[in-house]
Amino acid sequence: MSPATLTVPKSAVKAKPEVPGGFAGQLLRVDLTKRTCRSEPWSPEEMRDQLGGIGLGARILYKETRKGKSNVSWDHPDNRLVLGTGPLAGLPVWGTGGLTVVTVGAGTNGPTSTQANGFFGTNLKYCGYDAIVIQGQARDWVYLYIDDDRVELRDARSYLGKDTWDTQDALSEDLGLRGHQLSVYSIGPAGERLVRFAAIQGDYGHVASKNGVGAVMGKKKLKAVAIVKGSRALRAADPRGLVQAADDIAHDLQTDPSARSLYEYGTLPGVVNLGKLGALPIKNYTTNTTDADMSAWEAPKLRQGFDHRGHQCNSCGMHHCHMAVIRQGPHKGKIVDEPEYEGWSGAGWTIGVTADKDGVAWLNTQLDRACLDVNEFGWVCGWVMEGLEKGWLTKKQVGFDLKWGDIEGANRLAQMISRREGFGDLLAEGLKRAAEKLGGPAQEAAIYTGKGASPRGHDHRARWEEMLDTTTSSTATMETGNPVHQTELGLPARINPFNGIEVAKLVAGCRGRRNFEDSLGICIFTTRTRLENVCRALSAATGWHYTVEEAMRMGRRTAAINRAVALRCGLTPDLEFPSKRYGSTPHDGPAKGQAVGEQWETMVNTWYAEVGYDRKTGKPLPKTLKDLGLDWLARELWGNKA
Repeated sequence: MSPATLTVPKSAVKAKPEVPGGFAGQLLRVDLTKRTCRSEPWSPEEMRDQLGGIGLGARILYKETRKGKSNVSWDHPDNRLVLGTGPLAGLPVWGTGGLTVVTVGAGTNGPTSTQANGFFGTNLKYCGYDAIVIQGQARDWVYLYIDDDRVELRDARSYLGKDTWDTQDALSEDLGLRGHQLSVYSIGPAGERLVRFAAIQGDYGHVASKNGVGAVMGKKKLKAVAIVKGSRALRAADPRGLVQAADDIAHDLQTDPSARSLYEYGTLPGVVNLGKLGALPIKNYTTNTTDADMSAWEAPKLRQGFDHRGHQCNSCGMHHCHMAVIRQGPHKGKIVDEPEYEGWSGAGWTIGVTADKDGVAWLNTQLDRACLDVNEFGWVCGWVMEGLEKGWLTKKQVGFDLKWGDIEGANRLAQMISRREGFGDLLAEGLKRAAEKLGGPAQEAAIYTGKGASPRGHDHRARWEEMLDTTTSSTATMETGNPVHQTELGLPARINPFNGIEVAKLVAGCRGRRNFEDSLGICIFTTRTRLENVCRALSAATGWHYTVEEAMRMGRRTAAINRAVALRCGLTPDLEFPSKRYGSTPHDGPAKGQAVGEQWETMVNTWYAEVGYDRKTGKPLPKTLKDLGLDWLARELWGNKA
């Protein structure tokens, strides 16, 4: 198989002098069916309007996945897989190596935006590109190789069957590149076999995890994307101003009480802190209490042993992304990631592991290597464990017995799912489909949204804002995200978390910030500062005067476009509800008796009114679209009514 090379060298495309600082100025278009790679410019006006990441990806998805009045499915050759970064990637601001993956995902068969960090975004920009737009389907397995002007589709058959870490090892060996000279994002067995919650994993532990993006990559027969750290320089319009904004952001992260624990420990404090709120998911939502010694799960204790900062992200001073060698037990000598909070949750508490921290770290790493989303795996595995305990699943069905807290059994189930073996073939379709197929008490115990998404690793019955966000989201995960300095947006510093109207107004009021951040090529952990600081960094990089108001408008504009794609995919308002277990009332723990179901309709109705969307159709109202500068979308969605 001869490699397909870039058909239009960038040297033949003169860069426009008006390209703003921070941007490479080119997109890379890869057609796997035709085996062609070509660069294409995008205008400074488009750059300011879309920025990159999800802002760029949402436009591409809307324009290029239409099929008549509906949308192409996740497994159709015309589906797009956008691997994008943003204008801050590669610049000296903390956490600026970001990757945003935008596609029609396999989980909900709707639009997706999921982020990973590491060095992908930086390497891509240094090679001269702001994003990769992948379309078509290869006839045989390939990987995409990028090294400055050299862009090739290469034979990947020798890498099939390898997990994501082994794939990166093999490519590094074959290409003669080590460390951060090469960023590799790949799929493992789960992606190759089209598991609907397969992820894309890269740089040893960074994961774009949501909505089956790894299955999309697998359907396109794209095993990996390998990007050499290129030689092109990036320009900041105001270098001094950029460094000053970066210093102010770093200062906030190190000193602000709402961010300092993230700076010191990453997301590790979440285990104990969420446990105190009743938001730590324990045994598939069957309880909110535990007899475990929670002091052993405090962040300093979890950090013990993770003594190597092995795969941190570009330009980042945050103290996480550590690695360790297991010192004892059955997996002694194995190298593992320090799990983020969701790893401790999905590979631990959700499946009843409350003591074996080494086991959780090992299982979390096994899931990354197989490229399974740890959140959905936790809900699937916990559901199977509960089913075997209560009898609505049998040992014969599953193939073996699996009890709460069984790390080795959980890994056995993960490998069955990754290879679609036995009962794993049904589970590979995702929890909603598996539960609906079995029906009865099995369906009642499953945790999912009506659109087919799974929540992140929390018990949202104690975090109603996240349940509302996840369930109404167009992108299969939290679209608004946690409030950060919400008083900057004129919102109250505190609300009653169990008052549906207050919750809905807060979620609606914050809508837009996360989309803005996910368009910049920066990690959301390093944007836990005032939005004004982030806008200052963007302005210094590009030469624009970019305000908080413009940032929120850009984010809400992106949300409206994603909503239009979701509706075209059939993700309508009648699907915006939690499953029976997901929306149930806790019977113990800190949130005992707080009944989200009793306020659900009021909460959703309030949210729709606040964001300016039509409750019946789900469409953004004409006035909302026009206020966002989306007159063209108003005409397409509403016709003469616009």
